[in-house]
Amino acid sequence: MPFMPRPALGLAVPLCLLSQAALADLTPTEVWGDWRNYMEGMGYSITASESSDGADLEVSDLSMSFTPADQSGTVTISLGTLTFAQNNDGSVAVILPQSLPITISGVNSADPSESFTMAMTYAQTGHSIRVSGTPEEMTYAYGADTFALTLDELMAEGRAYGPEEARFSVSGSAIDSTTTMSLGAARGYDQAGRIGDLAYDIFIKDPEEGGQVTFTGGVAGIEIGGGGTIPLEIQDQADMAAMLRAGFDVAGRMSYESGSSQMQVSDPVDGDFSAETSSAGGGLGVEIGADRLLYEGAQQELAMSVNAADVPFPIQFSLGEAAFRLAGPTLSGSEPQDFGLALTLGDFKMSDMIWGIFDPTGQLPREAATLALDMTGKVQLDIDYLDPAAAARMEPGGPGEVQEVEINTLILDAAGARLEGSGAVTLDNEDLTTVPGMPKPVGQINLALQGGGALIDKLVAMGLLPSEQAMGARMMMGLFAVPTGEPDSLTSQIEFTEDGQILANGQRIK
Repeated sequence: MPFMPRPALGLAVPLCLLSQAALADLTPTEVWGDWRNYMEGMGYSITASESSDGADLEVSDLSMSFTPADQSGTVTISLGTLTFAQNNDGSVAVILPQSLPITISGVNSADPSESFTMAMTYAQTGHSIRVSGTPEEMTYAYGADTFALTLDELMAEGRAYGPEEARFSVSGSAIDSTTTMSLGAARGYDQAGRIGDLAYDIFIKDPEEGGQVTFTGGVAGIEIGGGGTIPLEIQDQADMAAMLRAGFDVAGRMSYESGSSQMQVSDPVDGDFSAETSSAGGGLGVEIGADRLLYEGAQQELAMSVNAADVPFPIQFSLGEAAFRLAGPTLSGSEPQDFGLALTLGDFKMSDMIWGIFDPTGQLPREAATLALDMTGKVQLDIDYLDPAAAARMEPGGPGEVQEVEINTLILDAAGARLEGSGAVTLDNEDLTTVPGMPKPVGQINLALQGGGALIDKLVAMGLLPSEQAMGARMMMGLFAVPTGEPDSLTSQIEFTEDGQILANGQRIK
């Protein structure tokens, strides 16, 4: 099914607008008008039937459609009937049916046979949406005892897929959220919420090959927060660079207290596969604006068990901490801009069964291993890589040049050996001959190794490292490192000079 839409922002529409009360008068027409203006500003075409019953407003046959950035067709989202009711205190209640039908359909304009329709149901109990404030600043309060989004029917390329071939459901409980939306030169928003627990169940079967995938799991104690600024009118959602220059600037955070997942794959050709994971919490953060792009995430006490057809035993491992952070610029500029990269794999442990494959006699220490890397630097960004037209013209070398790199932290601690490093270099991108094929570095890197010699001896004794290669490794350590006076401990200071020399502990090696 090659023609599928990008994530439909419109589905986060009214169903997710939440917040807390403020004392001021609002009318149903004003609330519905703000919803409509918001979606039309995001590039959606809106159609709906409106009817009044006193001060109340009923909106039925609501349909939102958009054209993907590649102009390949049209995607339409259809909802059921919504009611906007006037409260006595000047606020507005948005009344959704206990079961709200949602239909998403799309068609490829170049090949109408490439089409799809997804019929879903959004169900909830004990729910309420209350809107208060002023037309310039509306505050939404949303709560529900339970909620669920379920796939009822899937049609793709003229074929119907029943529940025995495609299944999807997401359900949760105890949702309580607030969102404040403000209008000015741009639209501002601030959001915070909590979900008691969330569960998902996804099933897909290949009707031709017979393979199938089941993915289930759940998350508990979810906290959500975010805010930012969105332009009142977005011309092209695919051109993120233009959106950023127009003032798009948002940030979001999600954390959870615990989670687990299960995957089952049945493959008649390559064999079955299954995996189970669990964690004791984690989080994910995203920020994007004209001055930065940031992705970061972490999981605590992650455990995983995998069973594969070609492996006669389960592959089991755990991590005390798994985290990443990626930061960089979004728009080109005349001056170098900051970037950063961090990765942590802390307290990595493998099962004794895996250790037994290559170390059956237990010669290597089996303490938890850790890898930690934290780098920052400067990059000269020459093109707006978030602009699709500019990205299409990008040279193989990338959107810019790295000019400075600083290693703040480097730790590799495993199998009884520990390597630590730090340092900083500047890069001359005009000089690719001093170090052939690479920009000339100028700076210094410091390294320290403990337990390296003992690890080499054990690898040789186990037959994993040939003696001649071990000898070469020792010669390299002797060339680049010096003893510290402590047993099996070496340090090395690598210098890159302005005139192109490379020094190891003051001795010229180039």
